[in-house]
Amino acid sequence: MTAVATEPSRTQPPASTAAPTLRERRPLRPLGRGPLAVARSVMFWAHVAMGTVGGIIILIMSVTGVLLGFERQLIARFDGVARAVPRTASARRMPLDSLLGRAGIEFGAVASITAKAGPTEPVTVRFRERDRTPQLFDPYTGMTIAPVPRGKMAASMSLLRGWHRWLGATGEHRPLMRKLTGAANIAFLLLVFSGLYIWWPKRLSKAAFKTAAVFNPRLGGKARDFNWHNSLGFWSAVPLAFVIATGVFISYSWPGQWMDRLFGSAKERAAAIKAMNAPPPAGGAGEAAGNASPNNAQRAQASRDNAARDTSNNASTTLAPLGAMFATVAAAKPDWQSLTITTPSARDSVVQFAVAEGNTYRPDLKTQYFFSAATGVQTRVTNFDSLSTSRKIRGWTRFGHTGEVFGLPGQFVATFVSFIGVMLVWTGLALAWRRLVAFTRRRRRSALVV
Repeated sequence: MTAVATEPSRTQPPASTAAPTLRERRPLRPLGRGPLAVARSVMFWAHVAMGTVGGIIILIMSVTGVLLGFERQLIARFDGVARAVPRTASARRMPLDSLLGRAGIEFGAVASITAKAGPTEPVTVRFRERDRTPQLFDPYTGMTIAPVPRGKMAASMSLLRGWHRWLGATGEHRPLMRKLTGAANIAFLLLVFSGLYIWWPKRLSKAAFKTAAVFNPRLGGKARDFNWHNSLGFWSAVPLAFVIATGVFISYSWPGQWMDRLFGSAKERAAAIKAMNAPPPAGGAGEAAGNASPNNAQRAQASRDNAARDTSNNASTTLAPLGAMFATVAAAKPDWQSLTITTPSARDSVVQFAVAEGNTYRPDLKTQYFFSAATGVQTRVTNFDSLSTSRKIRGWTRFGHTGEVFGLPGQFVATFVSFIGVMLVWTGLALAWRRLVAFTRRRRRSALVV
Protein backbone atom coordinates (compact mmCIF):
# COMPACT_ATOMS: atom_id res chain seq x y z
CA MET A 1 0.00 0.00 0.00
CA THR A 2 2.79 2.34 0.81
CA ALA A 3 4.43 1.73 -2.51
CA VAL A 4 1.23 2.36 -4.38
CA ALA A 5 0.50 5.49 -2.37
CA THR A 6 3.89 6.98 -2.92
CA GLU A 7 4.18 6.17 -6.65
CA PRO A 8 3.40 9.20 -8.78
CA SER A 9 0.37 8.88 -10.99
CA ARG A 10 0.86 8.98 -14.77
CA THR A 11 -2.06 11.35 -15.16
CA GLN A 12 -0.88 13.86 -12.57
CA PRO A 13 2.26 15.96 -12.62
CA PRO A 14 5.00 15.16 -10.16
CA ALA A 15 4.89 16.93 -6.84
CA SER A 16 7.98 18.95 -7.76
CA THR A 17 6.22 20.53 -10.78
CA ALA A 18 2.67 20.72 -9.51
CA ALA A 19 3.18 24.26 -8.18
CA PRO A 20 5.88 26.02 -10.23
CA THR A 21 7.25 29.26 -8.85
CA LEU A 22 6.89 32.64 -10.55
CA ARG A 23 10.55 32.49 -11.67
CA GLU A 24 9.95 29.08 -13.25
CA ARG A 25 6.79 30.20 -15.03
CA ARG A 26 8.29 33.43 -16.46
CA PRO A 27 10.08 31.90 -19.49
CA LEU A 28 6.85 30.19 -20.55
CA ARG A 29 5.01 33.52 -20.79
CA PRO A 30 4.92 35.57 -24.01
CA LEU A 31 8.14 37.49 -24.54
CA GLY A 32 6.32 40.69 -25.56
CA ARG A 33 8.30 41.13 -28.76
CA GLY A 34 5.58 43.00 -30.56
CA PRO A 35 6.18 45.49 -33.37
CA LEU A 36 6.89 48.36 -30.97
CA ALA A 37 9.38 46.32 -28.99
CA VAL A 38 11.16 45.24 -32.16
CA ALA A 39 11.21 48.83 -33.44
CA ARG A 40 12.62 50.04 -30.14
CA SER A 41 15.33 47.38 -30.22
CA VAL A 42 16.28 48.20 -33.81
CA MET A 43 16.31 51.91 -33.00
CA PHE A 44 18.52 51.32 -29.96
CA TRP A 45 21.15 49.29 -31.79
CA ALA A 46 21.14 51.70 -34.73
CA HIS A 47 21.65 54.51 -32.21
CA VAL A 48 24.59 52.67 -30.63
CA ALA A 49 26.14 51.84 -34.01
CA MET A 50 25.89 55.40 -35.39
CA GLY A 51 27.22 56.91 -32.18
CA THR A 52 30.15 54.50 -32.02
CA VAL A 53 31.17 54.86 -35.66
CA GLY A 54 30.73 58.63 -35.93
CA GLY A 55 31.52 59.51 -32.32
CA ILE A 56 35.07 60.80 -32.81
CA ILE A 57 34.16 63.06 -35.75
CA ILE A 58 31.10 64.37 -33.90
CA LEU A 59 33.30 64.98 -30.86
CA ILE A 60 35.80 67.01 -32.92
CA MET A 61 33.02 69.08 -34.47
CA SER A 62 31.42 69.67 -31.06
CA VAL A 63 34.66 70.70 -29.34
CA THR A 64 35.60 73.09 -32.15
CA GLY A 65 32.02 74.38 -32.16
CA VAL A 66 32.40 75.34 -28.51
CA LEU A 67 35.71 77.10 -29.13
CA LEU A 68 34.31 78.95 -32.17
CA GLY A 69 31.14 80.01 -30.36
CA PHE A 70 32.21 83.63 -29.78
CA GLU A 71 34.69 83.95 -32.63
CA ARG A 72 33.90 87.54 -33.61
CA GLN A 73 33.98 88.82 -30.04
CA LEU A 74 37.26 87.05 -29.24
CA ILE A 75 39.00 88.37 -32.35
CA ALA A 76 37.78 91.90 -31.62
CA ARG A 77 38.89 91.62 -27.98
CA PHE A 78 42.38 90.20 -28.48
CA ASP A 79 43.35 91.31 -32.01
CA GLY A 80 41.40 94.56 -32.20
CA VAL A 81 39.31 96.02 -35.02
CA ALA A 82 39.76 99.01 -37.30
CA ARG A 83 37.92 102.08 -36.03
CA ALA A 84 37.30 105.59 -37.29
CA VAL A 85 37.90 108.66 -35.13
CA PRO A 86 34.79 109.36 -32.99
CA ARG A 87 32.74 112.33 -34.20
CA THR A 88 30.23 114.67 -32.63
CA ALA A 89 26.51 114.05 -33.00
CA SER A 90 26.23 116.92 -35.49
CA ALA A 91 28.90 115.53 -37.83
CA ARG A 92 27.68 114.44 -41.26
CA ARG A 93 28.85 111.56 -43.38
CA MET A 94 30.77 112.29 -46.54
CA PRO A 95 28.78 111.36 -49.67
CA LEU A 96 29.98 108.05 -51.05
CA ASP A 97 30.74 109.56 -54.46
CA SER A 98 33.02 112.12 -52.82
CA LEU A 99 34.64 109.44 -50.67
CA LEU A 100 35.51 107.31 -53.71
CA GLY A 101 36.70 110.36 -55.64
CA ARG A 102 38.93 111.49 -52.78
CA ALA A 103 40.53 108.03 -52.69
CA GLY A 104 40.97 107.97 -56.47
CA ILE A 105 38.86 104.82 -56.87
CA GLU A 106 37.00 104.27 -60.11
CA PHE A 107 33.40 103.33 -59.48
CA GLY A 108 33.56 100.62 -62.13
CA ALA A 109 36.27 98.79 -60.16
CA VAL A 110 34.08 98.58 -57.05
CA ALA A 111 32.09 95.43 -56.34
CA SER A 112 30.41 96.55 -53.12
CA ILE A 113 30.44 99.22 -50.44
CA THR A 114 29.44 98.49 -46.84
CA ALA A 115 28.57 101.20 -44.34
CA LYS A 116 27.50 100.75 -40.72
CA ALA A 117 25.56 103.09 -38.49
CA GLY A 118 28.09 103.18 -35.66
CA PRO A 119 30.01 106.49 -35.60
CA THR A 120 33.37 104.71 -35.42
CA GLU A 121 32.55 102.01 -37.98
CA PRO A 122 34.58 102.42 -41.19
CA VAL A 123 33.23 102.22 -44.72
CA THR A 124 34.49 99.06 -46.44
CA VAL A 125 35.07 99.06 -50.19
CA ARG A 126 35.52 95.71 -51.94
CA PHE A 127 36.71 95.38 -55.51
CA ARG A 128 35.77 93.23 -58.47
CA GLU A 129 39.24 91.74 -58.59
CA ARG A 130 39.13 89.17 -55.81
CA ASP A 131 42.86 89.34 -55.18
CA ARG A 132 42.68 93.09 -54.51
CA THR A 133 42.62 93.88 -50.80
CA PRO A 134 39.49 95.70 -49.52
CA GLN A 135 40.03 99.26 -48.31
CA LEU A 136 38.64 100.97 -45.20
CA PHE A 137 37.71 104.66 -45.00
CA ASP A 138 36.58 107.12 -42.36
CA PRO A 139 32.89 107.77 -43.17
CA TYR A 140 33.19 111.47 -42.22
CA THR A 141 36.54 112.54 -43.66
CA GLY A 142 37.20 109.91 -46.31
CA MET A 143 40.65 109.28 -44.87
CA THR A 144 42.06 105.79 -45.38
CA ILE A 145 42.05 103.60 -42.26
CA ALA A 146 44.79 101.00 -41.96
CA PRO A 147 43.35 97.50 -41.49
CA VAL A 148 44.23 95.63 -38.33
CA PRO A 149 46.86 92.98 -39.11
CA ARG A 150 45.82 89.41 -38.62
CA GLY A 151 46.56 88.47 -35.03
CA LYS A 152 47.07 85.25 -33.12
CA MET A 153 43.42 84.94 -32.19
CA ALA A 154 42.28 85.20 -35.82
CA ALA A 155 44.88 82.61 -36.80
CA SER A 156 43.72 80.29 -34.01
CA MET A 157 40.09 80.66 -35.04
CA SER A 158 41.01 79.93 -38.66
CA LEU A 159 42.77 76.74 -37.54
CA LEU A 160 39.75 75.68 -35.46
CA ARG A 161 37.44 76.42 -38.39
CA GLY A 162 39.56 74.16 -40.55
CA TRP A 163 39.11 71.32 -38.07
CA HIS A 164 35.40 72.05 -37.71
CA ARG A 165 34.77 71.89 -41.46
CA TRP A 166 37.50 69.62 -42.85
CA LEU A 167 39.01 67.82 -39.81
CA GLY A 168 42.21 69.80 -40.31
CA ALA A 169 42.71 68.67 -43.91
CA THR A 170 44.17 70.97 -46.54
CA GLY A 171 44.29 71.11 -50.33
CA GLU A 172 43.00 68.13 -52.26
CA HIS A 173 41.96 66.24 -49.11
CA ARG A 174 39.34 68.79 -48.09
CA PRO A 175 36.49 67.51 -50.33
CA LEU A 176 36.73 64.04 -48.75
CA MET A 177 36.86 65.42 -45.22
CA ARG A 178 33.91 67.68 -46.05
CA LYS A 179 31.92 64.58 -46.96
CA LEU A 180 32.87 62.92 -43.66
CA THR A 181 31.86 65.92 -41.55
CA GLY A 182 28.63 66.24 -43.53
CA ALA A 183 27.82 62.55 -42.97
CA ALA A 184 28.65 62.92 -39.27
CA ASN A 185 26.29 65.91 -39.12
CA ILE A 186 23.45 63.83 -40.55
CA ALA A 187 24.30 60.96 -38.18
CA PHE A 188 24.25 63.38 -35.23
CA LEU A 189 20.80 64.62 -36.25
CA LEU A 190 19.53 61.03 -36.47
CA LEU A 191 21.06 60.33 -33.06
CA VAL A 192 19.08 63.21 -31.55
CA PHE A 193 15.77 61.95 -32.97
CA SER A 194 16.41 58.27 -32.21
CA GLY A 195 17.64 59.21 -28.75
CA LEU A 196 14.34 60.93 -27.97
CA TYR A 197 12.45 57.81 -29.07
CA ILE A 198 14.65 55.55 -26.94
CA TRP A 199 14.51 57.96 -24.00
CA TRP A 200 10.72 57.85 -23.76
CA PRO A 201 9.89 55.55 -20.81
CA LYS A 202 7.79 52.44 -21.48
CA ARG A 203 5.56 53.51 -18.61
CA LEU A 204 5.59 57.24 -18.08
CA SER A 205 5.59 57.99 -14.37
CA LYS A 206 7.10 60.52 -12.03
CA ALA A 207 9.82 58.10 -10.97
CA ALA A 208 10.65 57.15 -14.56
CA PHE A 209 10.77 60.80 -15.62
CA LYS A 210 13.03 61.68 -12.69
CA THR A 211 15.42 58.86 -13.53
CA ALA A 212 15.69 59.77 -17.21
CA ALA A 213 15.30 63.56 -17.24
CA VAL A 214 16.58 65.03 -13.96
CA PHE A 215 20.32 65.73 -14.04
CA ASN A 216 22.14 64.28 -11.04
CA PRO A 217 25.77 65.45 -10.66
CA ARG A 218 26.38 63.24 -7.60
CA LEU A 219 26.26 59.93 -9.46
CA GLY A 220 29.30 57.96 -10.54
CA GLY A 221 30.22 55.18 -12.93
CA LYS A 222 27.58 53.66 -15.17
CA ALA A 223 24.73 55.39 -13.33
CA ARG A 224 26.36 58.77 -13.99
CA ASP A 225 26.88 58.05 -17.69
CA PHE A 226 23.30 56.85 -18.07
CA ASN A 227 21.77 59.79 -16.21
CA TRP A 228 23.87 62.46 -17.88
CA HIS A 229 23.40 61.01 -21.36
CA ASN A 230 19.63 60.84 -20.99
CA SER A 231 18.97 64.06 -19.06
CA LEU A 232 21.29 66.28 -21.10
CA GLY A 233 20.07 64.76 -24.34
CA PHE A 234 16.42 65.30 -23.43
CA TRP A 235 16.65 68.96 -22.38
CA SER A 236 18.98 69.98 -25.23
CA ALA A 237 17.20 68.07 -28.02
CA VAL A 238 15.38 71.01 -29.65
CA PRO A 239 18.21 73.61 -29.79
CA LEU A 240 20.77 70.91 -30.57
CA ALA A 241 18.66 69.60 -33.46
CA PHE A 242 18.34 73.17 -34.79
CA VAL A 243 22.11 73.74 -34.71
CA ILE A 244 22.79 70.38 -36.37
CA ALA A 245 20.08 70.76 -39.03
CA THR A 246 21.37 74.19 -40.06
CA GLY A 247 24.82 72.63 -40.28
CA VAL A 248 23.46 70.07 -42.75
CA PHE A 249 22.30 72.95 -44.98
CA ILE A 250 25.83 74.35 -44.86
CA SER A 251 27.49 70.98 -45.56
CA TYR A 252 25.35 70.05 -48.56
CA SER A 253 23.56 71.80 -51.41
CA TRP A 254 20.78 69.22 -51.77
CA PRO A 255 18.80 70.26 -48.64
CA GLY A 256 18.44 73.77 -50.05
CA GLN A 257 17.61 72.39 -53.49
CA TRP A 258 14.89 70.17 -52.06
CA MET A 259 13.59 73.12 -50.06
CA ASP A 260 13.38 75.21 -53.25
CA ARG A 261 11.77 72.32 -55.10
CA LEU A 262 9.05 71.88 -52.49
CA PHE A 263 8.47 75.40 -51.17
CA GLY A 264 10.19 77.75 -53.60
CA SER A 265 8.82 80.05 -56.27
CA ALA A 266 8.34 78.79 -59.81
CA LYS A 267 11.74 80.17 -60.82
CA GLU A 268 13.47 78.70 -57.77
CA ARG A 269 11.76 75.36 -58.33
CA ALA A 270 12.89 75.21 -61.95
CA ALA A 271 16.47 76.10 -60.99
CA ALA A 272 16.50 73.44 -58.25
CA ILE A 273 15.21 70.73 -60.59
CA LYS A 274 17.82 71.67 -63.18
CA ALA A 275 20.62 71.57 -60.60
CA MET A 276 19.49 68.24 -59.15
CA ASN A 277 19.22 66.63 -62.59
CA ALA A 278 22.57 67.94 -63.79
CA PRO A 279 25.25 65.24 -64.25
CA PRO A 280 28.13 65.22 -61.74
CA PRO A 281 31.42 66.84 -62.79
CA ALA A 282 33.57 64.66 -65.03
CA GLY A 283 36.11 62.71 -63.02
CA GLY A 284 34.23 63.13 -59.77
CA ALA A 285 35.25 64.99 -56.67
CA GLY A 286 38.72 63.47 -56.59
CA GLU A 287 39.63 64.82 -60.00
CA ALA A 288 38.15 68.19 -59.16
CA ALA A 289 40.21 68.27 -55.99
CA GLY A 290 43.33 67.14 -57.82
CA ASN A 291 42.99 69.97 -60.30
CA ALA A 292 42.42 72.54 -57.60
CA SER A 293 45.40 74.73 -58.44
CA PRO A 294 44.68 75.10 -62.18
CA ASN A 295 41.02 75.74 -61.44
CA ASN A 296 41.91 78.41 -58.91
CA ALA A 297 44.23 80.04 -61.41
CA GLN A 298 41.52 79.94 -64.06
CA ARG A 299 38.98 81.41 -61.65
CA ALA A 300 41.40 84.18 -60.69
CA GLN A 301 42.02 85.01 -64.33
CA ALA A 302 38.28 84.95 -65.06
CA SER A 303 37.73 87.27 -62.10
CA ARG A 304 40.27 89.72 -63.48
CA ASP A 305 38.74 89.53 -66.96
CA ASN A 306 35.23 90.12 -65.61
CA ALA A 307 36.46 92.95 -63.44
CA ALA A 308 38.14 94.62 -66.41
CA ARG A 309 35.00 94.23 -68.51
CA ASP A 310 32.72 95.58 -65.77
CA THR A 311 35.09 98.47 -65.09
CA SER A 312 35.12 99.39 -68.77
CA ASN A 313 31.34 99.03 -69.01
CA ASN A 314 30.63 101.21 -65.97
CA ALA A 315 33.24 103.75 -66.98
CA SER A 316 31.46 104.29 -70.29
CA THR A 317 28.04 104.56 -68.63
CA THR A 318 26.75 107.66 -66.86
CA LEU A 319 25.87 106.63 -63.30
CA ALA A 320 23.50 108.48 -61.00
CA PRO A 321 25.03 109.80 -57.75
CA LEU A 322 25.17 107.20 -54.99
CA GLY A 323 24.59 109.88 -52.37
CA ALA A 324 21.01 110.49 -53.52
CA MET A 325 20.22 106.77 -53.48
CA PHE A 326 21.82 106.43 -50.04
CA ALA A 327 19.71 109.30 -48.72
CA THR A 328 16.53 107.70 -50.07
CA VAL A 329 17.28 104.40 -48.34
CA ALA A 330 18.36 106.06 -45.08
CA ALA A 331 15.12 108.06 -45.01
CA ALA A 332 13.05 104.91 -45.58
CA LYS A 333 14.98 102.99 -42.91
CA PRO A 334 16.10 105.50 -40.26
CA ASP A 335 17.02 102.67 -37.85
CA TRP A 336 19.41 101.00 -40.30
CA GLN A 337 22.45 99.34 -38.77
CA SER A 338 24.22 97.99 -41.83
CA LEU A 339 23.94 98.97 -45.49
CA THR A 340 25.66 97.16 -48.38
CA ILE A 341 25.66 98.57 -51.90
CA THR A 342 26.22 96.17 -54.80
CA THR A 343 27.29 97.99 -57.94
CA PRO A 344 25.99 97.10 -61.41
CA SER A 345 27.86 94.54 -63.51
CA ALA A 346 28.15 94.18 -67.27
CA ARG A 347 25.00 92.04 -67.23
CA ASP A 348 22.68 94.61 -65.64
CA SER A 349 22.24 98.28 -64.86
CA VAL A 350 20.90 98.03 -61.32
CA VAL A 351 22.36 99.32 -58.06
CA GLN A 352 21.24 97.22 -55.10
CA PHE A 353 21.05 98.40 -51.48
CA ALA A 354 20.80 95.66 -48.82
CA VAL A 355 19.68 97.23 -45.54
CA ALA A 356 19.69 95.50 -42.16
CA GLU A 357 17.95 96.85 -39.07
CA GLY A 358 18.55 95.80 -35.48
CA ASN A 359 20.31 92.43 -35.37
CA THR A 360 22.03 92.43 -38.76
CA TYR A 361 22.06 88.62 -38.89
CA ARG A 362 18.28 88.24 -38.83
CA PRO A 363 16.79 87.72 -42.30
CA ASP A 364 13.41 89.16 -41.28
CA LEU A 365 15.06 92.53 -40.58
CA LYS A 366 16.62 92.88 -44.04
CA THR A 367 15.24 94.84 -47.00
CA GLN A 368 16.53 95.10 -50.57
CA TYR A 369 16.21 98.35 -52.56
CA PHE A 370 16.88 98.44 -56.30
CA PHE A 371 17.74 101.59 -58.27
CA SER A 372 18.37 102.30 -61.92
CA ALA A 373 22.09 102.93 -62.27
CA ALA A 374 21.52 105.52 -64.99
CA THR A 375 18.72 107.59 -63.46
CA GLY A 376 18.91 106.78 -59.73
CA VAL A 377 15.17 106.07 -59.68
CA GLN A 378 14.01 103.38 -57.26
CA THR A 379 12.59 100.46 -59.26
CA ARG A 380 11.49 97.94 -56.65
CA VAL A 381 11.73 96.85 -53.01
CA THR A 382 11.85 93.33 -51.59
CA ASN A 383 11.76 92.25 -47.96
CA PHE A 384 11.34 89.09 -45.91
CA ASP A 385 7.59 88.94 -46.47
CA SER A 386 8.04 88.91 -50.24
CA LEU A 387 10.33 85.86 -50.17
CA SER A 388 9.16 82.33 -50.89
CA THR A 389 8.71 79.93 -47.99
CA SER A 390 11.91 78.18 -49.02
CA ARG A 391 14.00 81.33 -48.93
CA LYS A 392 12.46 82.39 -45.64
CA ILE A 393 13.55 79.10 -44.07
CA ARG A 394 16.97 79.11 -45.71
CA GLY A 395 17.57 82.67 -44.56
CA TRP A 396 17.85 81.42 -40.97
CA THR A 397 20.36 78.63 -41.63
CA ARG A 398 23.75 80.33 -42.01
CA PHE A 399 23.74 82.36 -38.81
CA GLY A 400 21.21 80.11 -37.14
CA HIS A 401 23.99 77.53 -36.98
CA THR A 402 26.07 79.91 -34.86
CA GLY A 403 23.05 81.28 -32.98
CA GLU A 404 23.84 84.83 -34.11
CA VAL A 405 20.35 85.32 -35.58
CA PHE A 406 19.16 85.43 -31.95
CA GLY A 407 21.89 87.79 -30.73
CA LEU A 408 24.21 87.08 -27.81
CA PRO A 409 21.68 84.79 -26.07
CA GLY A 410 21.49 82.73 -29.25
CA GLN A 411 25.27 82.51 -29.45
CA PHE A 412 25.40 81.33 -25.85
CA VAL A 413 22.74 78.66 -26.43
CA ALA A 414 24.45 77.40 -29.61
CA THR A 415 27.78 77.25 -27.80
CA PHE A 416 26.26 75.57 -24.76
CA VAL A 417 24.48 72.86 -26.75
CA SER A 418 27.77 72.24 -28.59
CA PHE A 419 29.29 71.60 -25.16
CA ILE A 420 26.40 69.27 -24.38
CA GLY A 421 27.22 67.51 -27.65
CA VAL A 422 30.68 66.85 -26.22
CA MET A 423 29.10 65.40 -23.07
CA LEU A 424 26.70 63.24 -25.08
CA VAL A 425 29.52 61.74 -27.13
CA TRP A 426 31.63 61.11 -24.03
CA THR A 427 28.86 59.46 -22.00
CA GLY A 428 27.54 57.59 -25.05
CA LEU A 429 30.93 56.08 -25.87
CA ALA A 430 31.42 55.27 -22.18
CA LEU A 431 28.09 53.40 -22.09
CA ALA A 432 28.96 51.54 -25.29
CA TRP A 433 32.34 50.56 -23.84
CA ARG A 434 30.76 49.34 -20.61
CA ARG A 435 28.28 47.28 -22.63
CA LEU A 436 31.12 45.75 -24.67
CA VAL A 437 33.10 44.90 -21.53
CA ALA A 438 30.04 43.28 -19.92
CA PHE A 439 29.33 41.29 -23.09
CA THR A 440 32.95 40.05 -23.22
CA ARG A 441 32.79 38.96 -19.58
CA ARG A 442 29.57 37.02 -20.20
CA ARG A 443 31.15 35.25 -23.16
CA ARG A 444 34.14 34.26 -21.05
CA ARG A 445 31.92 32.92 -18.27
CA SER A 446 29.88 30.92 -20.77
CA ALA A 447 33.08 29.44 -22.20
CA LEU A 448 34.25 28.45 -18.71
CA VAL A 449 30.92 26.79 -17.92
CA VAL A 450 31.06 24.75 -21.12
